Amino acid sequence: MISDSKSTILPFSELPVRYRLQSSERRADTDEFKASEPLLEKAVSVFNEKRSEDFIQFMAENPASNWAQTDLFIELEHYYRQYIPFTNEKGDRCLWINLFCRPVGDWKTHRVHVEGGGVCFFSIGLNLDTGKRFDFLVNEKK
Repeated sequence: MISDSKSTILPFSELPVRYRLQSSERRADTDEFKASEPLLEKAVSVFNEKRSEDFIQFMAENPASNWAQTDLFIELEHYYRQYIPFTNEKGDRCLWINLFCRPVGDWKTHRVHVEGGGVCFFSIGLNLDTGKRFDFLVNEKK
């Protein structure tokens, strides 16, 4: 079980429909949350590296801009987390993680869903059996 005040495990019914349709419910082993951390950290690192390159280019083209790097990067220690374990269509153990900067609504029992919000809201799917991540989605308006 997750023991800190910034994390919760949600029921399968809260999993986004696109995953629920081809998967099944399962209980998570406590070691899975520790195992998911390096996969999550790697995904965020890749995201932040790309953002850094984009930020440098943007500031070179827009020197009068008042954007700060903190508006663009993800710092995991500041995020609340919702975990939903499931088994995919191949039988692999997966974990969907929803992350956000501040508590929203009844976040301990219901999935937080927003449109927009930038890096303050993002989600990721992790396949714990293959070690692969999928659908790293940052809620930015297009």
